[in-house]
Amino acid sequence: MMPSLLAVVSVILLMNIQAWTPLEHLFSTQLMRWRGAEPWDSRIVMVSIDDKTLAQLGQFPISRDYYADLLWLLTKEDASVVAFNILFSDRGMAGSDLIASSAANDRLAIAIAAHGRVIIGQTWGPEGEPIEPVPVLSRAAIATGHMRLQTDPDGMTRTVEVTWQNLSALGVAAVQAYGLDNELVNIPAARETLQINWPGTAHDLTTLSLIDVLSGQFPLAYFKDKIVIVSYGATTGRAQLRTPFDYQVPVQGGYMQAAVVDNLLGQSWLRPVSGNIVALLLLLAGPVFGRLLYQRKGLVQVAISGAVAVAWLLVCMTALSANYLLPVVTPLLAIFAVGTTVTILGHLQSNALLQVRSAFLNTMSHEVRTPLNAIINLSEMLRETPLDDRQREFAESLHNSSQSLLALINDVLDFSKIESGQFVLEAYPVRLCEVIERSLEMLAPHAAEKGIELVYSLPPNTPAAIISDSVRLQQILVNLLSNAVKFTAAGEVSVQVQVKTIARSKALLSQILTVGCWLRRLSFWGGGPGQGYGLLPASDCYEVRFAVRDTGIGIPPDRMSDLFKPFSQVSAATSREYGGTGLGLSISKRLSERMGGDLWARSAPGKGSIFYFTVPARLAADSVLRPSYLAGLKGTRLLLIDRNSTRRDRLVWELQPLGIEVVQTAALGEAVLLLKGAPAFDGIILDQAVTHDPVSAIKQLRETVSSAYLPVILLSSLKSTDLALGNNVTRLWKPVKQAPLYQALQAFRPVALAPVLPTRKLVSMAMAQPSKGIAPSPWASLSILVAEDNRTNQRVVLRLLELLGCRADVVSSGTEALAAVRRQHYDVVLMDMRMPDLDGVEATRQIRQINQHGNVWIIAMTASTMTKDRRRCYAAGMNDYLSKPIRRSALAQALKRCPTTQSDLTC
Repeated sequence: MMPSLLAVVSVILLMNIQAWTPLEHLFSTQLMRWRGAEPWDSRIVMVSIDDKTLAQLGQFPISRDYYADLLWLLTKEDASVVAFNILFSDRGMAGSDLIASSAANDRLAIAIAAHGRVIIGQTWGPEGEPIEPVPVLSRAAIATGHMRLQTDPDGMTRTVEVTWQNLSALGVAAVQAYGLDNELVNIPAARETLQINWPGTAHDLTTLSLIDVLSGQFPLAYFKDKIVIVSYGATTGRAQLRTPFDYQVPVQGGYMQAAVVDNLLGQSWLRPVSGNIVALLLLLAGPVFGRLLYQRKGLVQVAISGAVAVAWLLVCMTALSANYLLPVVTPLLAIFAVGTTVTILGHLQSNALLQVRSAFLNTMSHEVRTPLNAIINLSEMLRETPLDDRQREFAESLHNSSQSLLALINDVLDFSKIESGQFVLEAYPVRLCEVIERSLEMLAPHAAEKGIELVYSLPPNTPAAIISDSVRLQQILVNLLSNAVKFTAAGEVSVQVQVKTIARSKALLSQILTVGCWLRRLSFWGGGPGQGYGLLPASDCYEVRFAVRDTGIGIPPDRMSDLFKPFSQVSAATSREYGGTGLGLSISKRLSERMGGDLWARSAPGKGSIFYFTVPARLAADSVLRPSYLAGLKGTRLLLIDRNSTRRDRLVWELQPLGIEVVQTAALGEAVLLLKGAPAFDGIILDQAVTHDPVSAIKQLRETVSSAYLPVILLSSLKSTDLALGNNVTRLWKPVKQAPLYQALQAFRPVALAPVLPTRKLVSMAMAQPSKGIAPSPWASLSILVAEDNRTNQRVVLRLLELLGCRADVVSSGTEALAAVRRQHYDVVLMDMRMPDLDGVEATRQIRQINQHGNVWIIAMTASTMTKDRRRCYAAGMNDYLSKPIRRSALAQALKRCPTTQSDLTC
């Protein structure tokens, strides 16, 4: 509440020094226009000395005899009051002009006295000296009123002094004279300033030409009981009077006096609210408003602030209709100041909390990953040793639990990174099929164990490559696929992609919602770094929608609202049965939103679920060329036997662009009937799931066409056992990938073009099994130094290197690592970041300063996995990065990237 109070106080202080006055004038004028014009009081008549009058009576000032004639007419018709907004002064006259003027003044004085209720005006010169009317006329008039015309910096006239140097305003004096014979009219106090409530435009006030009145063109009864204001109204030399309704073309100054008369007669002048009252109300309301906004979401804060601002404008409009002038800008600025203060304060507090939480999680992650590195790797090594059934069960449980713990740590860290905005979005060409296939490959073993089909489909109109972040796309897909496989006991899990063109405005809005890094890295409308990737024209803006379908348990409708909440699961029962952190969907939704898209779900209990997520993208030129041998397959005729309709569609869409004719069926019996017909097929793609005995099925199909060497591609599950399939049988493991499929297509040739060779070898895409012994490795000759302070992790790393065919020296601190590098040459240093005495980052910096050993290949080996930690490693001079727990395959890949290893492989 205190920051809100300070924000309000600052606004009030600026109000007291008139900082908001120009804006207040602007808003009050606009409110008056929104209110609209109101009719002028019918008792007011303006007699104008206009261009028509001057054309007949001569140059201004005209003879005062004409004014006397006017007064005699108005006296005869019993006009209530006549106010001359004209200065009757003989200042500067001499000689015959003064004599003539004196005679005219006498006649005019007689007419003024005869009427009895005539007001004449007085003004002041540029030096402040009074320019008074002729004494004879002053004595004859009932009162003299000032004609001071005040304008604001924008040229508008909004106020009139009720009195000035003991003279009432001309309009005020006219109303006072009117009250002598009519009802008394309330007049503001002499010391006050009257805020003019302009009724409408000057053209709406009854205005008559002086020459028309003198010539009798109006019925004389027209002026009975009227307040007549006589003013100069020619188009040249008039006062520059601007009103809210006459702000483009100035009008004659007499309309200000007419507005004063109108306000006094209708008691409709504006009553401003005291600044002290405004300040007191703001001081009371500001903290309350700040408390209302505190700890709400940004959009909610904006909505509340906007609603309060609109409500205040409506209050001001209502008050204006009741003749009260409320401040508009000051409260609106107070709303803005309080809202901004609360938002900034909340942002700072949130950032501080996020930083503290991020630091805590980073520290805890490091401390947990260090022993976890030993648990995971030692459990993997233990599984590869001879064990009895009970020991293997314990080893499996140990390994699975450690993997679950690692997944929990990774999910919590990802969630923390997204919350704190520390993650980075990339923008590079992404081949959709590769991202989907990599995601499916990660879940393939688990799906195979459960007997679930993993399939995907890309319709023919789907672009091959887009500009996006492949890592984040894969992360979302893996999270959704993992959930789908987890909660599906039988059936299939599929990924389907749809692409549609989106409007440029929607695409731009989606890009605005992404983080600044994305906008810096990708020029969404052309230009920028993306041009180097072969972007298609800027008009090709698309929305890519991924749909992950499963045939699992489904989600009850009453739990859908909690689906994307962090650490939330469908129910306690599913949490106990299936496990998990409840973070995967929350992370995926936040990632899709940060990428400019959305994520949502459709589900029915017992019927499965569909999770959709979208990302906006521009197309990228597909730089991957199809193998040249595929061109020779044009005209090939294949029989596809697969009971999975999604995979059938995908294979048909994949093969038809190659010129291959595909005839599809879901059953083996129907396939036999098709083979008996004509024309002949050049090959068969057979899903192993359609038969219990694929060897017999292949034999039956070949016998049907009387060809013992008819090429066959067999689609097998990873759980399938080895089979003696014979010649011309290519085995592909499901889920089927594009590259192996293209390779397997080499088995097919049109019969008319080339015979099928019976000696073709079996192509196997099986997953590599762990080796039982230590195979020769290309990096066995590397000299390696391990810098690690944890004794257990030292043994783990040494054992991993041993399994890869390497040997290494070990040190326990950065100082020892530096001494070892100085003592002898090493090809590779595996450097832990956090070590006593001298950490790995500083040790790397000092190693880089040693001339003879400055080119050693240094690989970070750390449990610190935040993006800033990775940057620190590279900034210090490290060449590669491995996060704990270290996997054997990741270590092997890191060693392969060493220049020494690559040179050995080249040789």
